[in-house]
Amino acid sequence: MPTFEHYQQLKTANALPGHDGVGACLTCKYWQVEAYRDESIVPKVALCIHPMLAPFALIVTGASACNKWAEKPDKEPEAAAYAERYEEDKGVQREKARLAGPPPGGKES
Repeated sequence: MPTFEHYQQLKTANALPGHDGVGACLTCKYWQVEAYRDESIVPKVALCIHPMLAPFALIVTGASACNKWAEKPDKEPEAAAYAERYEEDKGVQREKARLAGPPPGGKES
């Protein structure tokens, strides 16, 4: 599987369950970080304390993302800008992927 620089790119390239609800941990209320959230803390690791995910003791970075994401009510503008990076391109990228057809050995989304 290819790797990506940002979760929005992976979101665009793959048919993920709950695709529209996938968000970056940097802007999630369940990422247990007691610091000002901007791009400088993206590599930091912390626990995910989402009630359904806490039993798994997920240790994630600000760059991680999932479909249980819930927006932090007072998210910092810098965190929002990071989370939305590449999002404006997703419609174009989806169309390119659709025109290219399914990946080798994969299913069309």
